[in-house]
Amino acid sequence: MLSKFFDYCLSFYGSGGLYDMGATRDQIEQATAHMLQHLSPAADFCGDSVDREKVRDILIEQFGLVFP
Repeated sequence: MLSKFFDYCLSFYGSGGLYDMGATRDQIEQATAHMLQHLSPAADFCGDSVDREKVRDILIEQFGLVFP
């Protein structure tokens, strides 16, 4: 499931993606791991657009990527 989520995020934030931030797969994997470690107990990972946007915010915060 995570591999598909990484691909999903890359299609938005990777090079040539819908919102090209130049994110690498490694950066997306690291941002996802960070998100999963810091989810509140009530939050569930669904791999949906909400989770994708959380990863986007981490990419901006931790890697200094710019959202177009």
